[in-house]
Amino acid sequence: MQLPLSISLLLVPGPLFSQQPTRREARAARVEESPVIDGIVEEEIWSRAEVITGFVQAEPHEGEPATENTEVRILYDDTTLYVGAICFDSDPSGIVVTDSRRDSPLIDTDSFQMIFDTYQDRQNGFVFGTNPAGIEYDGQVSNEGEGGGQTSTRQRAQNVVGSGFNLN
Repeated sequence: MQLPLSISLLLVPGPLFSQQPTRREARAARVEESPVIDGIVEEEIWSRAEVITGFVQAEPHEGEPATENTEVRILYDDTTLYVGAICFDSDPSGIVVTDSRRDSPLIDTDSFQMIFDTYQDRQNGFVFGTNPAGIEYDGQVSNEGEGGGQTSTRQRAQNVVGSGFNLN
């Protein structure tokens, strides 16, 4: 018997888990076939998932409602979790992309990032992200991200799990 996948979402009013978040829950939709991974979230399979909205800013106005709408949908099958995000922008000419290398810091660029609180302790988890250039960004957050933070390429190689943020 397959149980439905339930994902607790934390709408965090700042970077990582720095302040008391608002807890919401979203249900991922189970699918038998995988969606096409092409950056377009318009095929019928995505309509089976709940639309998640209501995100807040991390910058420049921490905790304020997002200035642009973002819609996220979550699907899963026996082996994979799929996240589809549509990030709307009323003025695409203002989109900022500072780097297109894998695991480049997403600090001074428009980006979409998710933290999976897989330990359900609101302190440790895994972060995944991308920017408009389509980079792959992933890392491990521990101890609420304290002590590490995003660093330069040279410093990144020295980050360890105990430092709060690990891109290795």
